[in-house]
This record gives sequence, structure tokens and C-alpha cells, in this order.
Amino acid sequence: MTGITNPRALVKRILALASLGVFAGSLGAATLSSAPSFAPARSYVTGRASVSVAIGDLNGDGKPDLATANSYSKTVSVLQNRGDGSFRARHDYATGRSPWSVAIGDLNGDRKPDLATANDGTVSVLLNRGDGTFQAKLDYPTGRSSESVAIGDLNGDRKPDLATTQEESNTVAVLLNDGEGSFRPRRDYATGTTPTSVAIGELNGDRKPDLAIANHGTDEIPGRTISVLLNRGDGSFRAKGDYGIRGDPFRIAIGDLNGDGKRDLATDNGSASVSVLLNSGDGSFLKARAYATGFPTSVAIGDLNGDRKPDLVTTNDYENTVSVLANRGDGSFQGKLDYASGRHPYSVAIGDLNGDRKPDLVTANPDPHIVSVLLNTPGVCTVQDVKGQTMPVARRMIARAHCRVGKIRRAYSKEIKKGRVISQKPKPGTVLPGRGKVNLVVSRGRRPK
Repeated sequence: MTGITNPRALVKRILALASLGVFAGSLGAATLSSAPSFAPARSYVTGRASVSVAIGDLNGDGKPDLATANSYSKTVSVLQNRGDGSFRARHDYATGRSPWSVAIGDLNGDRKPDLATANDGTVSVLLNRGDGTFQAKLDYPTGRSSESVAIGDLNGDRKPDLATTQEESNTVAVLLNDGEGSFRPRRDYATGTTPTSVAIGELNGDRKPDLAIANHGTDEIPGRTISVLLNRGDGSFRAKGDYGIRGDPFRIAIGDLNGDGKRDLATDNGSASVSVLLNSGDGSFLKARAYATGFPTSVAIGDLNGDRKPDLVTTNDYENTVSVLANRGDGSFQGKLDYASGRHPYSVAIGDLNGDRKPDLVTANPDPHIVSVLLNTPGVCTVQDVKGQTMPVARRMIARAHCRVGKIRRAYSKEIKKGRVISQKPKPGTVLPGRGKVNLVVSRGRRPK
């Protein structure tokens, strides 16, 4: 599916087309490498249209909890962790209209993590009472259609500030913290067309956090850029620098992807790939390099296979999967491996949810109004979709996913070329014990006349 150039329209379409089947993504050749594996996804109910999820210890028990922004119900849901990576029933708190993003941080200096949501025309701040419950929201005006909010100390006063994208005005708003969890009037800075995501991180080596924005574009004016705004040091920002990417991104993430101590950028491209931009060291970036995924709607960075090299994970809405791209160590990435999530995953977060020191995944799925938790479980077999692949490629993909090829049957096919996989069993996404068998039917080509 391509041509959807508005995130809100995408989620509305997800909800409207929830009964449709899965759309298959393209698969590239894979290289043998260390790969993570995950237990089958377990789902928990949220408010309506959960489009964003964040991880943090909200009640001070040392166990990371979940918070989701629920666009249709105008709420944020809090799900407290039982300690084993399972979660209690949600508690909902009112936000502004149509919240599309949630972030967690201590906004009033009491060492208790608070919540901030980006809404249509406001950001809402919900201060933590200390036990994982929250005070009534305080709203601060922003521009229309705020799609993303990020928390960070932007002016060096040790008080975390807010940055939020403003889609309709093609700007990012910065709201500086007055120190008590309330915020000064916003100041706007120009971005590219239709900014949908903002991330905060120090990008040019001056120890001052900068802004990176994904610009999604419109039907008339495609985005295909990210904007970088360097911090002057006082919480104000220089004029943007734009960098081209492939496709129209929804989300952006910051992390040191090649181990040189400089933070790089990754963004989903909205159409079957993710882009990586390596930092040249001065806050400028090398040409984007794209890697195949499903149909991505978000991207996150984290070391998922324990090799101390940060990997990439994307949510693939139409495939009902997440893709993990393992880092080779130089900022380039192996071919993707896919893992089944709940239906229509829209955003993803990474964190150790069950205390085993292995980073887990959680996705926000706007339909059917859930979060899906995938616990990191080394060594289990996750069956990959190898239909249409040559046998060498299929074998590599199966081996990387801690599986092995089982029985091979050959059959004539009018559609599938000779030597390529016609079908497989079990189906993609099935989780088996380590080195579980995947049986294949391989094409003999067309039947002779």
C-alpha cells in the first residue's frame, strides 16, 4: 500500500479496513548473522486507537510500565508491570483532543516520571502523584495537528523541556520548562513539509541537544526529507538543514549506529524501507542509505541481540509484523527478519520489561486498541516468510531465525519460477523451539507440454 501521505488518514484507514487481509512485503537476501528472537506476542487492551507507546517506571517499583496515547478516546492509558513482563489492566487519564504521541520524563523535578502527550492544538502534561497515578492534565497551546512530542533539557538549566511537531504550519514548537512542570509559551521553528515526528539528541558534538524532524509531506508536496535544527545553547535553534531520504517518513530515531561516538539518524520511509543517515561529526549527515522492511510506520533503535551494536526495529502496519535489522557494526544492516505482532502495529518502543537484561519490544496497535508485548527469548525459531525466494536465500533466512529446513517437496507451478519456494509450513510468524523445522514446496517450473 502506498500513496497515503497523512498519518491520521492512515490510522483512520486502518480502523476502516480492519477486516481486510494481510498485505505481503518484499523480502531481500539475508546474510548469516546473530539475530534476536521473541516469544509470541501477548496483547493488552488500551483505550481506543492506541497510536503511540512509551516505556518507563511510573510507580517507583523498579519495573518498567507502559503508557499509550489513545487518539479516539482522548486519553492516555497506563499499564503497570507485574514484574515478569506481563501487565495489569489499564487506567485511563484524560488528555487533550486526539492525542497522537506520548513521552515520559520527570517534568517537575520530584524524581517521579510524568507524562506528556501531543494533541490536536495542545500538549497535555500529567504530573505523577508518585504511585503511578496521575493528576488532571494541564494543557499548553500548540499549533494544529501535533503528531509527536519529545522531552529533553534544551536550554541547559537541568529542567526538561518539550518539543512538538505542528503539521499544518510546517513547524516544530519548543516549550521551555519553568522548573515546576509548567511551561512557557511556545516558540516555533520552521521544518520541512508536514512534520510528523521529532527526536532530541546531541548531534554536533557541542553537548547541546539538537532536534531532528521527519517530514512526511502531503499528496501535493511529498516530504522525503528530515530537518536538523542545531541548538544555540539557550534552547533556541538555528535554521533547519534538510536531508533527502527515500519515501515519506512517519517517525525518526537518534542513536550511534556505527560506534564512532556520533549520533546518527534512522527514519521509516513509509513504503517498504528504512533510511539510515550517518553523522559526519559536525551535525551534518552523509547520504541516506535505505534498507528493505515491510510497510513501516515507525522505527526505534536498540541492541536487540546482545552484541553491543544498536539494531533497528520497524512496525509494519499491513503485514502485522515488526522487522528487526541487525547491525553489522559499521552502521550498515543485515536483511530484515520479521516477527508477528498484533494487528496493525503503528509504533514501537524498546525496553527490558521482565528484568532479564534483554531488551523487549512493545507495539501500539490502533486497531483493535491494544499493545502487543514481545519478550526477548534467545534461541527460539521464528518462521520467516520465504515464499518466492530462491533456495539459497530461503535457507539463509531460515537459519538466521534459529530454524532449519525440514522436508522439501517439488511441484510444477505456472506462476513461480523454477527453484523458488511455492509454499511453506508452518506459516510465517509461527514460533517454534530452537531449530524447529520449516517444510517447503519448491517450484519445478512449468509442467512440460
